[in-house]
Amino acid sequence: EKTKCIVVWGKNPAESFPPVWAALNRIKKAGAKVITIDPRFTDTAKLSDIWLQIRPGTDCALGLSWLNVIVQEGLYDKDFVKNYTVGFDELAEHVKQYSPEKVSKITLIPAKRIVESARMYATTKPARILWGVKLDQLGNNATQAIRTQCIIRAVTGNLDVEGGDLLGVGKEIMQAVSDRELELNEKLPSAQRSKQLGA
Repeated sequence: EKTKCIVVWGKNPAESFPPVWAALNRIKKAGAKVITIDPRFTDTAKLSDIWLQIRPGTDCALGLSWLNVIVQEGLYDKDFVKNYTVGFDELAEHVKQYSPEKVSKITLIPAKRIVESARMYATTKPARILWGVKLDQLGNNATQAIRTQCIIRAVTGNLDVEGGDLLGVGKEIMQAVSDRELELNEKLPSAQRSKQLGA
């Protein structure tokens, strides 16, 4: 409820997640900005201040172009970058090649809309990017597209802040029974446990 800008990327809560759709409508009425990234003009897109009609599969390019705008215009959170990141100078150099004009030809989103949406997300705080399974299904580029979203969250200072993207949510907020309790790891026989890799 404290979010001032929300990006619906790879998700359509109007059709797939009623509790999030209800919350999205509430925060929109309260004045929050909404950006939807979706090839289709859905009910979620209708609710939005900005709808980016992206060419399917070009999400990573869009994310890199957002980073281009955020870095070039100095819209990143300088304290967070200084204290909690590694490789920012290399990132800044890398994203120079993803200008909104160049990425517009890849994504089919007008360059001015790329700039407008990147600025809105970076300057309207706290902001969050909703997780969605669509990016998981991009194919070879899925991991890098999701990684780009994570970098955007971090460099703008919207990571692990109230109203932004939290790193973890307490059991009392998320659910009555934790995932750990549901897994019943203590019931795993000793013979099987000795074969276990990782968690």
